[in-house]
Amino acid sequence: MLLLLFAATIFIFLTLGSLVFVACALVPPTRRYALSAALWCAVWGPSSVGLMTLAGLGLVASAFISKAGDMQSFHAPSLLATLGWSYLIIGVLTTTIVATGASWLHQKLVRRFTFALFRLYATVVCAGIGSVLGWALGWWMMGKEVVHFSRLWWCVGMLVLVVGFATAAYKNARQLRGKAPTSFTWISPDEFAGE
Repeated sequence: MLLLLFAATIFIFLTLGSLVFVACALVPPTRRYALSAALWCAVWGPSSVGLMTLAGLGLVASAFISKAGDMQSFHAPSLLATLGWSYLIIGVLTTTIVATGASWLHQKLVRRFTFALFRLYATVVCAGIGSVLGWALGWWMMGKEVVHFSRLWWCVGMLVLVVGFATAAYKNARQLRGKAPTSFTWISPDEFAGE
């Protein structure tokens, strides 16, 4: 059950990242930040799982210390009441710093790929985004019983989303990129532009 909670938490943030990617890709001035913005949201999933794991280990450790191993008398009314708001605030601030640092580094590195490498990278990542949205759509359709759900329709929908996102990224890779870097670069402007 705990692993299912962790997987659901990660999937929620992956879905949020996918939706942020779509929103950024639809607005021309933010297209070059779409991949990094999606990464920023996606980093929150594993970070949340890590924070939940640390909180659980802290609760178990405090129960062993305070009750001398008597786990049956351990009752936590709520996680926030036991650990306090400071744990939540520090966790959110730490995750924000880590996610921002990862996105910033991602943005700097991706702009230094050759165009062919960036196009391949964007295609693979966008295919993954399409699959996340396909899973979310399939589970939503199952839960709401929108149409008679069958595996065939789900597979067709998943295939359309994955191929559609990958093809769109391959064809529009230049728009996801921005301008060539001017400092600390190891590729020429021609390699950046793919010429």
